[in-house]
Amino acid sequence: MEFGSKYVYAYLDSSEEEVSEEEFSNVYDDCVPEISHDLDSSSSRRKPPKALKSRGACEDDRERCTLSESKELEPVPKIHKWMQMLPSKQSSSKSPAESSSVPPPCVPPLKPRGSRVKKWRRADTNVVAIKFDQLTSPSNMHTGDPVTCTDCKAMLSHISKITKDGENQVWICEYCGTSNPVDLVSEEIPAEADVTYMIEPAPATTASGRSGKDESLVVFCVDVSGSMCVSQEVPGTMRLKGNHSDRFNSLNTHGENQWLHGQRRDVTYVTRLQGLQAAVDSQLQELAKEHPNRRVALVTFNSEVTVVGDGSGIPLTIAGEKLNSEDELMRIGSEVMLPTSIANSRDTLGKQIFALEDGGQTALGPALLVSTVIACQVPGSKVIICTDGMANTGLGNLDNLVTTEDFEVASVFYQKVSTIAKSKGVSVSILTIAGTECRLVELGRVASQTGGQVNTVDPLKLTQEFGNILADPVIATRVVATFLVHKGLYIRNDASKSSRAVKEVGNVSKGTEITFEYGVRRTSSKSSASTTAAGNSEAAAGVSSSASGSELVQDQLDELPFQVHISYIDLEGAKAVRVLTQTKPITKERKQAEMYMNMPILSTHAIQKSSVMAVEGDYTPSRLNAYMYQRLFYRNVSDLKTMNQYSVYNKRSSSLSNKLLHEQKTEAQSSGLELCDLDVEESEMHTGDTVDAGKTKETGSKMLKLFKKSATARAKRRMNCPDAVARIAFVNASSSSRAMEDDSDD
Repeated sequence: MEFGSKYVYAYLDSSEEEVSEEEFSNVYDDCVPEISHDLDSSSSRRKPPKALKSRGACEDDRERCTLSESKELEPVPKIHKWMQMLPSKQSSSKSPAESSSVPPPCVPPLKPRGSRVKKWRRADTNVVAIKFDQLTSPSNMHTGDPVTCTDCKAMLSHISKITKDGENQVWICEYCGTSNPVDLVSEEIPAEADVTYMIEPAPATTASGRSGKDESLVVFCVDVSGSMCVSQEVPGTMRLKGNHSDRFNSLNTHGENQWLHGQRRDVTYVTRLQGLQAAVDSQLQELAKEHPNRRVALVTFNSEVTVVGDGSGIPLTIAGEKLNSEDELMRIGSEVMLPTSIANSRDTLGKQIFALEDGGQTALGPALLVSTVIACQVPGSKVIICTDGMANTGLGNLDNLVTTEDFEVASVFYQKVSTIAKSKGVSVSILTIAGTECRLVELGRVASQTGGQVNTVDPLKLTQEFGNILADPVIATRVVATFLVHKGLYIRNDASKSSRAVKEVGNVSKGTEITFEYGVRRTSSKSSASTTAAGNSEAAAGVSSSASGSELVQDQLDELPFQVHISYIDLEGAKAVRVLTQTKPITKERKQAEMYMNMPILSTHAIQKSSVMAVEGDYTPSRLNAYMYQRLFYRNVSDLKTMNQYSVYNKRSSSLSNKLLHEQKTEAQSSGLELCDLDVEESEMHTGDTVDAGKTKETGSKMLKLFKKSATARAKRRMNCPDAVARIAFVNASSSSRAMEDDSDD
């Protein structure tokens, strides 16, 4: 558990920042700020940034986006983009309270007369990241069930205090203040911040019979449809394994010239299928050498689905109405025999790979379902889909979708496949061929939800991508992360504004990382005449029940507790819960929280959050979220290290934001709207919480219409989302702070 800052930023009021119409319409530049102009000569740290003027408090501190008319400003002469990022002389003469923050990189700092702006909650450092690299190497093992709070479900930890109430022991929960009677000996009380409870040991014999060996299953599900015959030029002449040119040349009995006029003879034409065959065969060789106990199965699809398995038996062909029957496909997949080890099947499978021929349509959906069910026989297995086209036959058809209802039918199918894979510990990875459209927004969702990877590659570079996927094994399945904060805080992006959030992560590898964002709760300070049980608990804990959440955090405590529970099943079948507990000091000063920020953690959160919004069709919130964190990081660039981290964030976030901007401009042109007007309904939805929807029937009716209109717009965006956008979004959604740090070091 790592934090976005050394401090919890306990703000009094949430502030907003403005994004002008010019900024909203401009493309990101991958530039970085100068770091010498604002450094304190007596310290390696940057001088505290000048505070941004608060634009008013958000009533419930959730993200909001509004449109308003900005004040008239005098035009400023155009200057070099680096100079745009430097504080102006005029602003340097003002006091910190009066001065605005440094403008974001490469964005004009002026707002023309009458320009409209968007307001968005100012980014802060209240973020927590959960990493899973050491999940299955636990320490401080405890047997039996953990002691939990009867109210908030927090677990007894090393920071908990046990008091005496007569002859009874009482634990006052440090998260919600509830009084919990306990009966414990000192050995049962956790003494460390990191504790693992073994809930259920591994079975004496597992389904895979691993005995310490990696016997996981890899299913290569490959496209052999007609479009796989498309070729590309490769410099030089080469002889490809599995090439059928010899067979064709044998038909030329007279040795006539077969070259076309102007055809180059110094290149080799390699088809997509040939590139795929070479890549799979290379991986078979590598697996046989490095992981001889792994099992490999082959499934191919065109107008039919063919289950080759490990190549030892007769291939099974699935065609006709069976391609439209979910029950039949699952039955067939469950009856496929578990393949033998790759050490025994390598030669046979290699021959099957090079015997493949292209032709027909693309029954991708049925092939995906069958492959997933086959892989479900062994937890921790992988399915790797490689395709160059859109699913157009059988279940999961994504071609020629006319209405959003048609798209939702296909979406439900792929969601079912994700659920099946997650429940059995199977990860699904998607590789598409560059220059093709496959509706990656749906296929990528399967990969994202099952812990797989998504990428679009050149056919000649498939070997490297296969290797990357197979080098990132699943280490635990059915992972669920529960994050708890003090009752004076709440988890953002949760409609209930609860102090407890649960994420079903599913399958995890060592590189998996998730984040949570929390805010300061604002509750009524009015005291109640009647005392509730919770109030009694708070009184027992030394906390006034009449205090508001914000006062509780900012005035009565110096530090706050945080806890995460990670329940999982390891690859041997053992069930465990890992509990991590930490406390963090509180600060009311934004400057102090930002001065000790962890930029890689915050960058990971910002990129993941923007990516999820983009996939859901929330283009404006995605871009504004990226803008707010860009400004946060810019304000705190202090040395070469943070400048490099800032540059890495800009590069990753701008790749998605610029794609979304292009899509929004295309939408605006087709609808005859201005870009800033495109998401008015979406903007109003984000500010709808400031209106009492139940106050009048008219207001409630308006909000309902806005909700339906916004939902329809997002569904259309998902249906028409280009693969270029989806690929970047899914890749960014799997970002990790370790990768961000590695990139910045490079």
